[in-house]
Amino acid sequence: MQQPSGFVDFVLPTHVCCLHKSLYSLKQASRAWYMQLSDFLLTIGFQAFKVDTSLFILNVNHDICYLLVYMDDILLTSNNSELLHRLITLLSSEFKLRDLGHAHYFLGIEVTPTNVGLMLSQHKYVLDILSHVSMSSYKPIDTPASISKLDIQSTELFSDPTCFHQIVSALQYLTFTRSDICYAVNKVC
Repeated sequence: MQQPSGFVDFVLPTHVCCLHKSLYSLKQASRAWYMQLSDFLLTIGFQAFKVDTSLFILNVNHDICYLLVYMDDILLTSNNSELLHRLITLLSSEFKLRDLGHAHYFLGIEVTPTNVGLMLSQHKYVLDILSHVSMSSYKPIDTPASISKLDIQSTELFSDPTCFHQIVSALQYLTFTRSDICYAVNKVC
């Protein structure tokens, strides 16, 4: 059986937390706040992921925890729910924190737990894009791109270049969970 796009084949309890920054009035508030959070995470044993500075990883015996930071939102996941709750308590003792519970929707990606793992989907995000470009009533097709060569010599320009750039950017973000449209999105770019 082929797994759906965006499927993760292990079960991790996942929580979303919202941090309340107390440094807003500073000129470099975002950087200072991130450094304070980063320093704290490193002191409690997390390691910064070298490729993505917003990801921190904690390895304790056979337990692993991933902490992803985006602005003032945190996605925290672990293979041990007790470790997950201890970390949330530890973070809330150092920062103003609101635990939003299990992850359902994070950065345009729907998170649905299944009995074999987490299903990641951008269904609502797709519907929002279609609504934005007034294409909600269009029918889907199996192959999202024509194999024939695109006509790049066309003299007709897109009526609203800003709208075109927004749509292309939205489609690029959609390729996180829809790898089947990568070729078509690349051609449009």
